Amino acid sequence: MKNFTVEKKRKIISLISSVVLHFIFFVLIVLSDVSSNQVSKISRQIITLESIQTDNTTKQNSPVEEENVNENISENSQPENVENSEEENFVTLKPEDILNDTTNLHHIYEEKTLDLSIKYPVGWTYIDQNRKNKLDGVTFWSVEGIYNPPPYIHLEVVEKYLFNPNRYKYKVKQYNCEWYFNDPSDLEGQISQEIYIKTEEDEDFRIKLIMFGEDQFRSFQPKFFAIVNTLKWNSGW
Repeated sequence: MKNFTVEKKRKIISLISSVVLHFIFFVLIVLSDVSSNQVSKISRQIITLESIQTDNTTKQNSPVEEENVNENISENSQPENVENSEEENFVTLKPEDILNDTTNLHHIYEEKTLDLSIKYPVGWTYIDQNRKNKLDGVTFWSVEGIYNPPPYIHLEVVEKYLFNPNRYKYKVKQYNCEWYFNDPSDLEGQISQEIYIKTEEDEDFRIKLIMFGEDQFRSFQPKFFAIVNTLKWNSGW
């Protein structure tokens, strides 16, 4: 009887021990899973945050990089010698390269304040404008002739500081001045050409021809050059 009781106690203790051990193992397994899940979540969050920070850094740096690239391109695209970009960009012509038609240039306009004179064709008239008792400009136009509408020429006295040679394509050296001008311009059939006269005196001059029709302009252009060539000032004969 006593042996039976001892044997029974052993079985009960063994059973209890087995249950306790299984419970402990179960608890350890659960804790291990929870810990691994947390670590996994934290790792994923760190990776995600690092990715976001990397993307933001790239976006923030890209404009600077682009600006640096643009600056490098801009610096590389600049001319090596700045003075070269400021060189005169016109073609120098000789006076004999300009066609002149002096036919019918029999009238002379004279002005005393600048001791100025210029010839104009027969059948033309003019009106002059003064400012502060000094010539400011004079306009000539045709009242007789084959052109319809008639051409007109405006002579203007200009301040020397306004002169910019880079605006012009051609230059003609005269004995007492320089002419600067461009090719004729066409604005809806109205053709115009301007000649800037750079002098050695206190004033410069600008003379502009305006006509309608390219064919008419081309036929009159040699006479326009001849008129400009007759301009004299300050006893510049």
